[in-house]
This record gives sequence, C-alpha cells and structure tokens, in this order.
Amino acid sequence: MRKKFAGNLLLLIFANILVKPFWIFGIDRVVQNKVGPAEYGTYFALFNFSFLFSIFLDFGLSNFNNRAVARHPSRLASYLPNLMVLKLALSFLYFMVAFISAGFLGYSALQIKLLAFLAINQVLLSYILYLRSNLTALHLFKIDSFISVLDRLLAIIFCSCFLYLPYFAGPEFNMNYFIFSQTAALLITAIVAFIALQGRQAYQLTMWRWRFVKAILLKSAPFAMLGLLMTIYYRIDAIMLERMYSAAETGVYAQSYRLLDAVNQFGYLFGVPLMPLFAAMIRRRESIHDLLSFSAVLMFLFSTCAAIICAFFGDEIMKLLYHTTSHYHVLIFSVLMISFIPISSVYIFGTLLTAHGSMKILNIIAVGGILVNVILNLVLIPSYGALGTTFATLFTQAAVAMLHIYAANVTFSIKWEWSLLLRLTAFSVLGIGASWLLSGLTIFWMAKLLLNGGVLLMLILLLQLVPIRALKLLNRQSQ
Repeated sequence: MRKKFAGNLLLLIFANILVKPFWIFGIDRVVQNKVGPAEYGTYFALFNFSFLFSIFLDFGLSNFNNRAVARHPSRLASYLPNLMVLKLALSFLYFMVAFISAGFLGYSALQIKLLAFLAINQVLLSYILYLRSNLTALHLFKIDSFISVLDRLLAIIFCSCFLYLPYFAGPEFNMNYFIFSQTAALLITAIVAFIALQGRQAYQLTMWRWRFVKAILLKSAPFAMLGLLMTIYYRIDAIMLERMYSAAETGVYAQSYRLLDAVNQFGYLFGVPLMPLFAAMIRRRESIHDLLSFSAVLMFLFSTCAAIICAFFGDEIMKLLYHTTSHYHVLIFSVLMISFIPISSVYIFGTLLTAHGSMKILNIIAVGGILVNVILNLVLIPSYGALGTTFATLFTQAAVAMLHIYAANVTFSIKWEWSLLLRLTAFSVLGIGASWLLSGLTIFWMAKLLLNGGVLLMLILLLQLVPIRALKLLNRQSQ
C-alpha cells in the first residue's frame, strides 16, 4: 500500500510541478502575448466567472463518494450510475444560475457564447473529478495518476498545434482555439476515466428515495458552502475589474495572477498530505504542535522567499515573460506576489481547521473575506483599476489568513515559541535588506537572482529555521 501511495504521489507531483507550470508559461502565457491584454482579459474574467458557481456541479459528492466506495467497493455498482444522473441535474442547476447571473451583469452575446463553452468545460471537469474519486476509492492509483495529467497534456498538444502550426489555426490565432482545445481535452479525459471503470462492477440504475439523496446533500452542504465562498473571494476580483473598468486592465492583472497561480501549486501540494496527518493526530488526541510548527515555518519561508525575489526582480521577470510591460505592470506583480505569504498560511491553518471539522468557523471567515474583498474592489477599482484590485487582494488575503491563525490558536491553544517568531522576523528583515543590497550589483540579473537565492538559503540555515525534530515526526506520521 505504501508503494502504491508513493508512486501515486510522485506522479501527482510530476503533474503539478512539471505539466501545469508548462501549461501556464508555455501555453497560457503565449496565448495572452498573441491575442493581447484586452481579448485575454475578457477570457480571464469569464473563466473566473465560470468558476464562481462550479460548486453546484459537485456539491461535495466526490468526497462523499470517495469515502463511501472506499469503505464498501460493492456500492460502486449503484452509486456510479445514480450519482452521474444526479450530477446531470446539478449541471442544469449550474447552467441556470450561471447564465441568469451573466445576464444580470450585462454580458454581451459574444461573451455569453464564450461563457457557454467555459461552462461546458466546468461540467466536464466536474465529471472527471467524480470519476477519479471512484478510481482512488478502488486503489487504482496508477490509472488515477495518468488521468490527473491527461487533460492538461492533451490541451498542451492541441494548443501547441494551433499556436505553432499555422496550418491548423490559419493566419490569426484567437481565443476560440484556446477554449475549444481545452474542451476537447476534457471530453477525451472524461471518456477515458469512464472506460477505466468499466468491468469493475455490474452497474445498477435504481430509483433512489429523495430522503437518501437529501441526506447526502445535507452532509456535503458545509463543505460545498465553504468551497463556494472561497471560490467567490478568490475569483470575484477579476470579474469586478472587467465589469467596472476594462477588459484590457483585466488582462494586465491576469499577467501577474498567472505567476501567483503557478507558485500556489506548491502551496497546494504541501497542504494536501497534511489533511490526513492532522485528522489522524486529532482523532488519536496527539499533539499537533510539532507538525504544525514545521509545516507553518516551511510554508512561511517558501512564500517569503518567493515574494522577496519577485519584488526585487519583478522588472526582469515580467520582461522575460511578456511582450508589453511597464513600471505599472511590475508594481502590480510585486504587490500581488506578496499576497502569496498570507495565502500560503491558509493552506496550513485552514487545513488544520478542516481536519478538526470547524466548518462553521471556516464559513464565517470566508463570508468575511467576500465582504472585505467586494467592498475594497468597489472603492478602489474606479480610481486605480488593476492596482486597486491588487491591493484589495493583498488586504483581503492578509485579513483572512490572520483570522485562520487566530481561530486555530483558540481551537488548539497553540503555544508559539518566541525565539522561533523572533528568528522568523530576523529572517524577513535580513532577507529584504540583503536583497536590496544585492539589487545594486551590476551583473547579469539571472546570476544576481541565483546569488540572492543562495543568500536567503544561507540565512535559513544560520538561523536554524527548519526543526529537524519536526521533520522526523512528519516522516514517521506519513508512514
């Protein structure tokens, strides 16, 4: 079992660290450079809008199904056909809510057409995630790992044909090719995932009682609500920027958000394995202090290093990635990347609270995050455009992170070591100071970046910020 888990984890790491960054920088970035900030800004806003209501497509059913089928594999026979029918009904609900909301916001006919295909993509992605929940429940980890990368790999292939082979796209590339490539990739992946489950059980389509369906939806409701609320305060800023300012300004914001999304993959990878570890330790009433300290410190160091480097090398990074940049673009990028520090802490403390089952607290925090984000965007966007959205994002994420940390401290009575907090503060101050001094060197910027990274690593070692004792505990718990 441990070998299966390790193999699956390695393939998932490959998918997130290699495949998705290649999609972000090798395809998504190139598309924006080709079509320009205005056209891409419209797509980016609609893409975020299609995400807003995606929780209606699943409503926690994948998590429920994974747990139920893992405990009783024979349930796959009745659950698969019935839950797929239920998800079809949820898809109609999703389309209805999405298009009514789009009409209320005044989207044009062309934008509604693009939104329709983006909504179809969300439906396909939802089915893929549900089918994958069956694969992992049956311990078919290798197949699941393959399917987890298949849609991105196919999309990369299809988009590469349109981007680099004029025979396919004609003289001019447009966003339709980009969206349709993703639709085709998701459809093929969903079919492959469904075929992978054939022969596992003899399926039985039975009429479920409404009481049973209602019980499933009620159990999933707190998790679904949290997913919806978090999606809103993560995605609504781009939608408001496009509606209140311009598509071009949204494209400028998307340039920087792309890099924030890339580093977030590492935060997500770190947070996922913590859930079962925290849950098991809480169930056994073991102290979570060492594991929490190790994970929180490691995530803080990673996010702070990323923010410092992006702040001092923002101009060079933006010029390397995009055709059109300015001081305004760099300022947005630098400020937005600072948001990664509070975002990364939520991967730790939010995971801990979820493992504890503190869903009410998490949902209250999420509602507060939405209110703060919407109010700040309403105030700042008319005067400052994308820069206003960037500061709204930074303030919102910082407020949400502090509330998560406070809630975790109250729930678990966490006692932090003052010496550790002082060393972390010293690292931040010395790291910023050293980076400022190094920025004045007249050498090639990539060499300067490597030197800066080396100095930050040296500070981590000198200040002894990675506790070996906690690292040993993490290894023991994972076994």
